[in-house]
Amino acid sequence: INMSHKWIIKALLIFFVVMASIIGYVLFFPMPIPNNNYQLIVNKNESVASVAADLYEHDIIKSKFVFTGLLRLSHKDRKVVAGLYFIKHSMSLWGVISRITNGKPDQISITIIDGWSTDEIRNYVNNLQNIQHLTAGYSESQLKNVLRISYPNLEGAFYPSTYFIAPNQTDLEIYQLAYRLMKVKVESYFLNRSKYTNYANPYQLLIMASLIQKETNNKNDMQLISTVFNNRLKRGMKLQDDPSVFYGLKHKAIIGRRDFLIDTPYNTYLHNGLPITPICTPSDAALLAASQATNESQLLYFVAIGLGKTKFSSNFGEHKTAINKYLKK
Repeated sequence: INMSHKWIIKALLIFFVVMASIIGYVLFFPMPIPNNNYQLIVNKNESVASVAADLYEHDIIKSKFVFTGLLRLSHKDRKVVAGLYFIKHSMSLWGVISRITNGKPDQISITIIDGWSTDEIRNYVNNLQNIQHLTAGYSESQLKNVLRISYPNLEGAFYPSTYFIAPNQTDLEIYQLAYRLMKVKVESYFLNRSKYTNYANPYQLLIMASLIQKETNNKNDMQLISTVFNNRLKRGMKLQDDPSVFYGLKHKAIIGRRDFLIDTPYNTYLHNGLPITPICTPSDAALLAASQATNESQLLYFVAIGLGKTKFSSNFGEHKTAINKYLKK
């Protein structure tokens, strides 16, 4: 081999080493993620070129051409799964390819909190990102009709839980999931209620659960509050539930004792029986408590005494003593 051939061979070797280094760098060297948090949304039927352009624009990959070419050469372009991907750590181009073709996209988690009102739930859903907002402009009546909800209004209709959905699902689907689950829960608890409850239908159990939810977060006290309220219903006594009164006056900034004389459908000091609708979305614990009133028929009063605890009494004298002892202190 003469000298010219040796130089050609050396040049070719250097070229291949350099090319291999470049390819290795492009494929396997991790790129830093901006702000350590990037969300890639791959829509259904979105082209590989569009995904590559998005990744390149946000500096997640070094070459969109290498990305698309490698996907197609490895036949992984047919395995890209639509969905949401949270990319939180440095990742190589090949790592990104593996991430979006492993069949496991991330899901969006949506959490409806115990005790929220319908207005709070709708405000929360309206501000969610990465979903389609079809109902943001709907009135409560319009949304109720679309969901085919037979309740007087939407209060208490949506079960508080964490829901997992794919990106670009609609807010309507979220409401459908939450309503269906609440309906199943309430009907199940109604069918399995204790004989010491006084409900004509599942909706009344839902109303009771909402009152219990607003009275306490203490699961141990919930069942006894249910017992007190059911005892009062059975005896024809007014429930005298403060949170229900507050709900009926929800447009008032400051509420005093005189406001308890204002007549609303939620004033349980003026009207016998349950209020006309729930006053919030009750938790599973509150639904269970509403369904399982006990046989302690002597319990007729309770008062919150602080630190999440409740004092129960069997007559007004005991109740008045508890009020003087705990509330006035």
